[in-house]
Amino acid sequence: MNQESITESLTKIFSLKHVLFSSFDISSLGLGLNRTQERVLMMAWHKRGAPMQFLSREAGLEKGSLTTVIDSLEKRGLVIRTRDESDHRSLIVTPTAEGKRQAQMIETLFHGHVGALLAKLTNEEAIEFEKSAIIIARLIPKLSA
Repeated sequence: MNQESITESLTKIFSLKHVLFSSFDISSLGLGLNRTQERVLMMAWHKRGAPMQFLSREAGLEKGSLTTVIDSLEKRGLVIRTRDESDHRSLIVTPTAEGKRQAQMIETLFHGHVGALLAKLTNEEAIEFEKSAIIIARLIPKLSA
């Protein structure tokens, strides 16, 4: 295992986030969400309800900033906060029916966006990219444990 090679590859993988999201724009959907609201809504939707602590960590937001984002999503009727039954100190953020509908619209647009990016690759490169992404996604939980 070459530590330098892995570090260099990880740095390049980190830039994948920029490649995927810098050109992804949901304004065509007319939802009026900013990127942070979009990101938090999508995380809550994918998790089918997410603890505030998880959202704070994953979105890279301080507790107060996340609360402001959740407040704005609640005012729009996109999420609700409820007490976690297993830990009454914790709040769970869950998308409402409208939040789920908007999240699905964003997800569909994102799939098209990723498809357009992958179309730049040859078929063999796209297959290799997919296999690599699956492996990385499978191993991430082991690294974060």
